[in-house]
Order: sequence, then C-alpha cells, then structure tokens
Amino acid sequence: MGGGGDPGLRHPDFERSMTDERPVSESAPRRSDPRYAIDLPARLVVIEGKPEKVRLIDLSRGGFRVTSPLNLPAGHPVRLEVDGWPRLVGKVVWCSGGRIGCMIDVPPSDAVYAKMRAVAEGQQGQQQP
Repeated sequence: MGGGGDPGLRHPDFERSMTDERPVSESAPRRSDPRYAIDLPARLVVIEGKPEKVRLIDLSRGGFRVTSPLNLPAGHPVRLEVDGWPRLVGKVVWCSGGRIGCMIDVPPSDAVYAKMRAVAEGQQGQQQP
C-alpha cells in the first residue's frame, strides 16, 4: 500500500472523501438531525497521522464536534474513534477556537446510532463521581 501511516485509513469511505473535490460548503447539507451534548474521550485520526486524543462534545447522526488543539482545514478527511462505537469517517466542516466540527460521510443506521448514544450515556455516567 505504500506511503506508511495507519492502514485503517485505507477504508473506501475515507479514500472517497479524500478525492471529493467539491468545496465542503457545496457538499455539506444543512444540519437536520438533533445534536446531543456529550463529553467523551475519543481519538481523531487525520490522514497519514497517528490518533490524536480529543474530547467529543457534540454528536448528531450526521456529524460531531470535538475539542482539540489541532488546526485542520475545511474538507480535511478524518476518522473518529470512540471505544464501543464503529469508526466514523468524515471531513472537517469548520475549525476554530480549539474546536472542530465534522460531517460524517455515511451516517450510522438508526439502530447503530441508538446503540452509540446508549454507550455514550453509560460512559458519561461512569465518569461522574
């Protein structure tokens, strides 16, 4: 496969998002799903990079927001990893003030999304004293 890096980034959805030449503003539909405030440890993987620790602070079926010192341009492909969840492949929509908003390329099914939220609620409950 050449180029080094994480072979997990070779996922077809990740490759497709890397070659999508449309500006994010044209390809990103307006948010229609409700967002949920969340506070979970996560990892954000960027192309040819190692997973960076981030905090997942916002989730909807179509996207997510994390806190991170990373400075990523709009359209940059990313993959979000949270323990107990499927990996979410998408792209940066905006990045400002230590926060990154991302759109998910292929949103999870209703059933998978419900399980993700249940896992998140369980993990958040374990973090509280």
